[in-house]
Amino acid sequence: MKKINPLVALTGAALALPAIAADQPTSAKLSFLSSTYHEKDIKNSTILSGAGKRYDIEKNQFRLVTPLGENWSGDLYVSQEAMSGASPWGTFDGADDESSLIMSGATIRDKRTQVNLSGRKYNEDSSYGFTLTRSKEDDYSAKGFGVSGEWDLNNKLSTVSAGFSFSDDEIKPVDALKFGRIEKGKKQTRSFAAGWTQIINQNSILFTGISHTVKQGLLSDPYKLRDTRPSKKAEWTLSFKYRQYFENRNAALHADYRLYNDDFGVTSHTAGIAWKKSIGDKLKIAPRFRYYSQSEADFYAFGDNYSLAKTEAQSSDHRLSGFGSTTTGVQISYELGKWSMKMSFDRYSSKNSLGHAESEKEHPALLDFTLWSAGFDLEI
Repeated sequence: MKKINPLVALTGAALALPAIAADQPTSAKLSFLSSTYHEKDIKNSTILSGAGKRYDIEKNQFRLVTPLGENWSGDLYVSQEAMSGASPWGTFDGADDESSLIMSGATIRDKRTQVNLSGRKYNEDSSYGFTLTRSKEDDYSAKGFGVSGEWDLNNKLSTVSAGFSFSDDEIKPVDALKFGRIEKGKKQTRSFAAGWTQIINQNSILFTGISHTVKQGLLSDPYKLRDTRPSKKAEWTLSFKYRQYFENRNAALHADYRLYNDDFGVTSHTAGIAWKKSIGDKLKIAPRFRYYSQSEADFYAFGDNYSLAKTEAQSSDHRLSGFGSTTTGVQISYELGKWSMKMSFDRYSSKNSLGHAESEKEHPALLDFTLWSAGFDLEI
């Protein structure tokens, strides 16, 4: 069953621009990361029917980056994830001003495999790259490509970047006939991004980026009991990333901000900060904090309204409500020769009251989750 979840972010934006201009690798690097994601269960008192045990996801990621000749590099990325648990199907707004969730059963099982293949050509003052991607799960498949370029200016103190990506997705919901779902749907996504990386001095760097994405096709969730969304969506993002190294602390500050807006009516703000501290030559520790806030979609409804025509836009999806969230985490890495061992922990919590434009009522399906990751990098 198709599930949009925060763990997808671990794959990285394979078709997007790098946050900071990248150099040609001088040696091959093999990376592996294993992650365990657990959503907090929903209280039985808020469930009208179904199971309250939410998703558990196990994910393994493999990556190989290697130079190819003098001017090329190659990048192979493979991920596999297995998920199980229950998902919200709908929301019933009761007469007592409280809501009840209609959940799926806890027997949902799904596996997903993604493969990305990238190549990049490096010139004296520029580089050009491409990415091919393929993703497959029980009821969802996607294939896409991306192209990007970087150009150095101002004696390589500045870098301009631009990229384009395209994805063609198809969904075939399970048990379509049994539950009256559509049997097949398609979606296409086109994205354009541009960025500017500026070296301010020997210890600081700033990246500014903008992107525009257009999605067309089946944007509704076929697993919801009543979910109708427009068939086209335009998104804009504006991003800033600042890096500052402090020699006297042997540490670096990472500060990020992103403004997002779409024509569904959602505006969001994301701000993150991390302190990457080196302890000696081998140990690094990086505590981090992220704040997110969004407004609700124009057609968001706290409870499903079955009196409306099925063609009229409405959705009780908690991801379209107005809410805010915080993520607190830490990453620890230790270098041992050509090996670099790493592990991280993140705790995510969302609440209606944390949002800058909160919905009138808090959705009972808002997420809390924990994420553990461990892996290694190996210079070959």
